[in-house]
Amino acid sequence: MEKTLYMLLSFLLLNQFVLAEISVKIVDTSGEAKVRFGLEEEWQKAAIGLDLKEIDTILTGENAEIILQFHVGKKFILSSNSILDIGDLREIQEKELFLFLMSKKVENIKPREEKTKLRIGDVSVVHGESKNITDTTLSKRNETSQADKEINGALALFIQKYYTNTLYKLHNLLDKYESLISNGKVYYYIAKAFELLNKKGQAVDAYQTVINNFENKDSLNQEEEKYLIESQVALQKLKINN
Repeated sequence: MEKTLYMLLSFLLLNQFVLAEISVKIVDTSGEAKVRFGLEEEWQKAAIGLDLKEIDTILTGENAEIILQFHVGKKFILSSNSILDIGDLREIQEKELFLFLMSKKVENIKPREEKTKLRIGDVSVVHGESKNITDTTLSKRNETSQADKEINGALALFIQKYYTNTLYKLHNLLDKYESLISNGKVYYYIAKAFELLNKKGQAVDAYQTVINNFENKDSLNQEEEKYLIESQVALQKLKINN
């Protein structure tokens, strides 16, 4: 039953999300700004006048910036140390967002336990070559840097009031990077976006997740303390006004 419901939601979601394509043009760029076209792996230098499609991606380095312009004249700014897919700029309607969130809930439903569990004897299997510890550490560091840049891209959506897009992107990043990112920080902006969309119930749940996440840590840095305190204040206000 759960699998059938998930397939139905996925089908409806796919039909919603393929209705409109977008394209933008780079109207200004500074610093180390790059673009990647479609499935290409190589990054190219961003240049004023370049047209970008939904399948393209933009990247900014330290002290860099890209300004995009839609055909309707509206602009979008991507600041430093960020990665953003052009497809993330397609405006997501609230009904699409909540259909997506519902599909995620169904996806996370645990399957029923088997009545009879299959027992397998001890087997030792080695797949491929063993990785050098230094290579593994470097790979994880690069992946963490990639995650941080994608989060910055999502926060650019938030700053420019693409709240539904922010929620869609951040939920996907939680799935994509799991333990590599600060869940407390991500859920803080999830909570803020829900609150600004006047979805108080979802905002309360997300703020509580932030609080639980940070209260379980042995020590917090200045940024984490800020998110914790602001979440506690916001949660209290929402409960009073509810």
